[in-house]
Amino acid sequence: MAEPLRPDGDVFVEDVVIRTPGLTGEVEVYRPTSPGMRGEEQTTEDFLVALQDAGLDEQLSVVISQHQEITPADGTRGSGGADDIEVNVPAPGDGNGQVLLYAAEDGSLSWHFSVDVPPQAQPDRGGDRRTYRVPRAVVPPDEQEGDTHRGILGAVGKKVLKVLVFPLVDPVLGKVGDHFAHKWEDQHRRNRVRWMTVDGYRSGDAPSFGDADWATLGEGRALLLVHGTFSTPQGGFGGIPQATMTELHERYDGRVAAFEHHSVSVTPKENADLLASLVPAGVSVEVDVVTHSRGGLVGREIASAAAIAVPGLVMVACPNAGTVLADREHLSDLLDRITDLAQFVPDNGVTDTLGLLLAVVKQVAVGAVGGLDGLMAMNPEEPYLAGLNGRPAPAALLRAVAADYEPPRGAPLARVARDGATDLVFDKADNDLVVPTLGCWDVEGSAGFPIADRLVLEASASVDHNSYFRQAEVAQQLLDWLPT
Repeated sequence: MAEPLRPDGDVFVEDVVIRTPGLTGEVEVYRPTSPGMRGEEQTTEDFLVALQDAGLDEQLSVVISQHQEITPADGTRGSGGADDIEVNVPAPGDGNGQVLLYAAEDGSLSWHFSVDVPPQAQPDRGGDRRTYRVPRAVVPPDEQEGDTHRGILGAVGKKVLKVLVFPLVDPVLGKVGDHFAHKWEDQHRRNRVRWMTVDGYRSGDAPSFGDADWATLGEGRALLLVHGTFSTPQGGFGGIPQATMTELHERYDGRVAAFEHHSVSVTPKENADLLASLVPAGVSVEVDVVTHSRGGLVGREIASAAAIAVPGLVMVACPNAGTVLADREHLSDLLDRITDLAQFVPDNGVTDTLGLLLAVVKQVAVGAVGGLDGLMAMNPEEPYLAGLNGRPAPAALLRAVAADYEPPRGAPLARVARDGATDLVFDKADNDLVVPTLGCWDVEGSAGFPIADRLVLEASASVDHNSYFRQAEVAQQLLDWLPT
């Protein structure tokens, strides 16, 4: 049964306490077995599978509806304002961790961690309660969207606060803590090279290279695709039009492959060293390299080493100057952004992306940020990126593709891009929602930059971080540039 909100006090619904300063409306609390909850949340099967695979179970959901603000909102859509909504819920119990996933009225998602118990203390505290804060600001759905984009969790027009619990000891990966994401990648991500065939480049079922495949790759100039953070070859490059992939196969005599690797837990240098170790003795490999996102840093490392000859390197959406989303202060912003891109950008491997992302969420929820070296490599304040940008430029011909994202009215990612917090994170610099535009092709004081041969997509093109390869202009540019 719905209870009325109290704009100046607490509402008690069973064992849940809800505080909504300056907000009227009503609130309901649903348990996992509540028959009405699936209808409320419109949860997709992909998301349910990802949660189940990650061992994240619903403890309860708080749904706020029919709500109106009776006082001006404090701050932006990010939490941290004096008028934040607070929910106080039972602790997860001994041996469990807890996290809250919040869906705003427009379907955009954000992860929230307990504010009253230090995350590192949660494993020791099983019998008390937890408090979570989410922004009060009401985010009206775009009237032009209708019910077309309902998201993977949120019932459009309502606030849905889903409390999730997970075991602190995974039956396969062990204790959730530092290096947990590394263990997840070891279990679920292969370090390998595979073919990207015209018929199979959108699938993850391709076999890993054997000696015969390496011999074929070494018969002439080849094309190597290198994916980005949280991604896979099929997720990162599945958007390439089939006609473009067919033409690339013709130009490279079918020698089009991808390097699948760990993107969260190890540095790009370690990725490149591992790739070099996979090349059999006696095989000479020459590849043009096309990368996406963090894969560009891996590509620069490959091109700088002697093991593989790289005539040309095309970096799409590469954080060459870093991204502030990769620092520890903004890790939750990065998780939010990747979650929203996974749900609002179709055909990009939602379950593949969410599996690794949820491993990082659990690690952050218990206050453990060690072993995220692959993410930290994109942090402009960390030593790795400064070291990479302080080296001589590789011999490869460098090319870059970047974008400034502004959504057209009615686009699902308008939910994210119009958030004032985005400008706060990037200090109003042009960006594609994840990477600053300028930093893709210009790094002050770094050899090889600025990159003269570049494609910079204007805001009017509405290209976000995960949609570059579906753009006709990008596809044509690849064909104009390749082979190098």
